[in-house]
Amino acid sequence: MKKRFFSLLVLLSILSACALPSATPTQNPLPPTPNFPPVQSTSATTVSGPADTIFLHGAILTMQEGNPTAQAIAVRGGAILAVGNDSEISALQDSRTQVIDLNGLTLMPGFVDAHSHTLNQRLLDDQDPLPDQQMTIQFGITTEAEFFVDESILNKLKALAEAGELRMRVNVYLLYTNNCGDLMGDWWKAYQPNQQIAPNLFLRGLKIFSDGGSCKAPAMSVEYPGGGKGDLFFSQDQMNQIVAEAQAAGFQVAIHALGDRAVEEAQNAIAFALNGQPNTYRHRIEHNATIRPDLLPRYGEIGIVPIIFGTYSTCIRATGEGKKFKYILGEEYGAWDWPWRALADANPGLPIAWQSDYPIFPTNNPLYHLWGMVTRKEINADGSICNPPDWVKAGALRVEEVLPMMTRNSAYALFFDKEVGTLEAGKFADLVILSDNPLQVESDSIKDMSVLMTMIGGKVEYCATGFESLCPSASPSDVGAGSPVATASASLSDSPASNAIDGNIETIWNSGAGPEQWIQIDLGKPATIRAIRLHVSQYPEGETTHQLWVGADANNLTLIHKFSGFTRDFDILGFTPSTPLTNIRYIRIVTTKSSSWVAWREIEIK
Repeated sequence: MKKRFFSLLVLLSILSACALPSATPTQNPLPPTPNFPPVQSTSATTVSGPADTIFLHGAILTMQEGNPTAQAIAVRGGAILAVGNDSEISALQDSRTQVIDLNGLTLMPGFVDAHSHTLNQRLLDDQDPLPDQQMTIQFGITTEAEFFVDESILNKLKALAEAGELRMRVNVYLLYTNNCGDLMGDWWKAYQPNQQIAPNLFLRGLKIFSDGGSCKAPAMSVEYPGGGKGDLFFSQDQMNQIVAEAQAAGFQVAIHALGDRAVEEAQNAIAFALNGQPNTYRHRIEHNATIRPDLLPRYGEIGIVPIIFGTYSTCIRATGEGKKFKYILGEEYGAWDWPWRALADANPGLPIAWQSDYPIFPTNNPLYHLWGMVTRKEINADGSICNPPDWVKAGALRVEEVLPMMTRNSAYALFFDKEVGTLEAGKFADLVILSDNPLQVESDSIKDMSVLMTMIGGKVEYCATGFESLCPSASPSDVGAGSPVATASASLSDSPASNAIDGNIETIWNSGAGPEQWIQIDLGKPATIRAIRLHVSQYPEGETTHQLWVGADANNLTLIHKFSGFTRDFDILGFTPSTPLTNIRYIRIVTTKSSSWVAWREIEIK
């Protein structure tokens, strides 16, 4: 009997079967053909003056089409001051500027994940999402998008943002339908497209499920061997009007479409809503797992933004394990599966964007996804490498094609391209330093690369152990021109108070004693404080109480907040005042209750 292979959309079905809950449907009236309200975006801060930090002697990958490489970059406050050669950037320093010698290392924009469930999945499961956020930042992702956001999840994300807990830029897509295709009501109409909800939290568009995957089966134009063509949730007329309604309200739509029948319906609906006009709304199709060849050029013809998976699930193809899955297509349809090479070739210049879809897929490490997209190889559960059959390998892309998909194209898909995605003056200083240059290493070595430093808005949010010389401390424009100094009530000899302000959560201040203990930071001069974050170091976990005192005079501090509750190691306690605190030089944290010795991994002051 002819060997058969299952479509990659199947893996999505299986992995996400328990991930996304169903909801009670609510019927919405559908409107006529839409009008065309404008779509707005905000710009990063304009900057001038001497640099706070400059990075010299590097391989700078700017991701700009006309200016792809540079030697150096200057940062001031939260934005990029300039990009150029070493002599140009060196001229921007003064006595306060921190100079980082990259010594040939590669620096590039932070990665942008156009579609994930990194935070919302944890919140759905009533779990703490902050450890996953830390992991995401360590992988070099500085901007991401959450794609299963109902009103409850939105409120939880807003609470995190207002507490200063969102350290990366988070974009949300509100549910128009749930994953079974049930309409969710008109709750989304209370919001505006491209609205900033809270610090680092932005509302971008609406999420619409057109076919099965985590609920029911993806919609195909050919029958599965067991019968049936999957589940399309709406008729073409219904989908046309859904997209038209969203567009009439000014929203971008992001349509989940796994099977080729769903892709075709989504293309038709977007074309209907646009009515021959340019896709200024940047309407998107998510996943695009199975694309019939005749559908490939229609993305560019209509102007649709395709969002595609990264690492291909080659082990299932190579080992034949796909036989145990329900949804199996014959090898004769293999060219339809994740046909990224054909998609790019059919649509030159189209901003195709990358998604991790984490945790539906097991990692959101961009370097692992880059390796998979270039080699079409995969690491098996036992650590072995699965090599792709020829028909799988045919879909591979080149490194120079994938990197823009992971940066500027994903930023474009999120209406964030004026702020992030490339390294150029005026954009946010969101950047990463890599252990090697992905454009120069052997493709098989890409998976072994790592992120050495992640900076978001000019602030180091991750610094790899042993590479502290690459990681600038808080910039003078953020906390005043002085150098912060930490003192404490007591300290172990190998865990001094200075460890709490060194930008590295792996080094800790440890008092070596139980409460009551305190640590105090002297900023060097009065400054304006917008947020304070405390990275917990604690074992065993338990109930704690911490007081936050601030002031201009160390002998006359004011209690402004008290943290009280159950904490554990690696938790983050955040405080964001309703208005910035001015004329603050000293910050003291007093721990009055703890189940362990009093210690902190890091104290961040913005």
